[in-house]
Amino acid sequence: MYRMHFLFLSFFLPCITNGHHAFSAFFDNNAIGTVQGKLIEVSWINPHVRFQIRTDQNEIWEAETAPVNSLQRLGLNSIVNVGDRITLIGALSRLGQKSMLAIVMKLPNGEEVVLEPRMNRQLKLSSSTYSPVGNALIPTTSLSTNPDEDSGIFRTWARVQVDRNQDLPLSEVALAAREAWDPVTDDPALRCEPPGMPVTMDTPFPIEFIENGMQIILRVEQWDARRIIRIDKTAVANDRPSSLQGYSLGTWESNTLVVETSNISWPYFDEFGTPQTEVARITERFTLSEDQQTLVWRATMTDPVTFIGPADLGSVHYKADPNAKILPYNCDY
Repeated sequence: MYRMHFLFLSFFLPCITNGHHAFSAFFDNNAIGTVQGKLIEVSWINPHVRFQIRTDQNEIWEAETAPVNSLQRLGLNSIVNVGDRITLIGALSRLGQKSMLAIVMKLPNGEEVVLEPRMNRQLKLSSSTYSPVGNALIPTTSLSTNPDEDSGIFRTWARVQVDRNQDLPLSEVALAAREAWDPVTDDPALRCEPPGMPVTMDTPFPIEFIENGMQIILRVEQWDARRIIRIDKTAVANDRPSSLQGYSLGTWESNTLVVETSNISWPYFDEFGTPQTEVARITERFTLSEDQQTLVWRATMTDPVTFIGPADLGSVHYKADPNAKILPYNCDY
């Protein structure tokens, strides 16, 4: 890795979490630049905020950053304004463009803010404790630990830990499709097409469970997704039409909500072009801790085209936070 110093500002960050596109196709994290300049235009639109920057050399740089929702929770939209002079550190464009993926920002008062904590942990660009964590505001220790005691699973949850399984039993067909995938042209997120399951659950943003009679509504902030989990024991998935989120049946096993999902029309298993078919089945387990402050999601999946055996998708840990709110996503590329 090398560090390049430029007198311009570029402001880009696909927050993935999930990335949610394959940023490595556009930016090189082995080419780290420090940039400065005057902010002349801001577009607060998901999936990534857009900036225009004028450098001291009078060059105009196009830039992007994290999704609006992340920066709102960070409070950045009320701190950074057109006309401000700011500094960013991040990955430069692979395509020879005047653009950058920003990981750390230095505010006009000199204070540093980590825009993308996961990348910063990898690259160690800043030791600042100011960063977005799930839905929490800065600093990172501010996540509430006092949720309503008797709400059970029916509340809003902020993601705090991800343990994805990187050793999936992919078939040769799936591997070949991944190899042929071009994120620059093939990624549906670049057209603001909302994904389906299981990509829906791969999100850094809050989720919320709502009790609705014999149904549980699962709201996912990213892409304004809404899943319906049927608790009715007489419900069956046979002959149900396919949809992005599939047809989900839920049962309770003590403090664990077990959800079986099938009839998924979304053609991709992930954001890297791995295919899936409509015979895919996903089993999710949402386990509530005894003190009702933690929710752990685990999932397995089968698809005879995508996998050579059952795939363990790993786990995600959520923390209950009474201050968390599901915000509109409103993607517009």
